[in-house]
Order: sequence, then C-alpha cells, then structure tokens
Amino acid sequence: MGAPVPATADLSDAAGGGIAMDARIRPMWPGARVSGRAFTVRTPPGQHPSVKEALEIAGPGDVIVIDGAGFLERALWGDRLSLRAQERGIVGIVVDGAVRDVALIEELGFPVFAVASIPTAPQTDLAGEVGTVIECGGRRVEPGDLVVGDADGVVVVPAAAVDDVLGRLPRVAPPAGG
Repeated sequence: MGAPVPATADLSDAAGGGIAMDARIRPMWPGARVSGRAFTVRTPPGQHPSVKEALEIAGPGDVIVIDGAGFLERALWGDRLSLRAQERGIVGIVVDGAVRDVALIEELGFPVFAVASIPTAPQTDLAGEVGTVIECGGRRVEPGDLVVGDADGVVVVPAAAVDDVLGRLPRVAPPAGG
C-alpha cells in the first residue's frame, strides 16, 4: 500500500499557496478523495467526444481533468463513464462543468469533483483536445501534474515541483505501537 495522500490544505501550505482550483470545484459526494497524475481534456461547452476519447487513453493512476469551460447546462460525466474509468484503473475526475448520476457515482465510490450536477446529457457533435495544457477551476493544468482532491477542494501541483512540495510537508510520527 502506498503512502497516505496528503490533505489539500497541507499541500497548499507546503506550496506557499497558488495551487488550489476555484472553490466552486467541489466533491460531488461526501468523503470523495483523489490523488493521481493529470490526464487533461479540453472540450467545447457541453460536448462529449473528447471526454470519451480521454477515457480510452488515460491509464491506471490517472485523474481525468476536464476543461469544460464552466458550462453547466449539460453534464460531461456520469455513472457509466465512472464504471468504465474504474475498470481501467483511472482514479477520479475533476471537471470545470457539470456531471450527473451523482448517487450512482457515490455508490461506485468513484471520486468526482465538479461545479454542479444536472440531469441533461452531453452533446456529441464537436471534439476538443486531449493531453494538452488546459485551465480547470482557474488553474493551469499540464499532463502529468499531481492532482489531489478532498473535502476542501482540489489542488494541482506542477510535475516539476512535486518533489519540492512533498518535501516541505510536515512529518507525522507513526502511531505508538504501530
């Protein structure tokens, strides 16, 4: 089993701030936590093709991070995509936009962070881009950046700064007797 995932607040403190996404990006169910490498997607508002493409390309340990332009009239993610992502080893998603099927996603235990939920399905007309530099929640995100989310929100640690930021985290003594 790997090391425990640091809290977003601790990571933000260790980085000196400047790594948190906007407060509007929230966990879609209580207790959701995620940590992994960013796999980035930029999609036209409410459009789905690039999200599905990312789902088939991203790999184990990845967090799909979607620049949905903050569009809230159509969901970009739901329960079927969450199930497929789990099967592929993808550890969670962050979307600057809306999702749906929140109760079913919670039952799956799949970490989803988004602005809102809405039952309206996405459109399938226009593709976007995968694996490129994006902006999500007001933060620049590059493929391979460390993405961590918990009850406080989501932080993005640039890949080049991960070792430095993790090295500045407070050391916690192991529990007595363990």
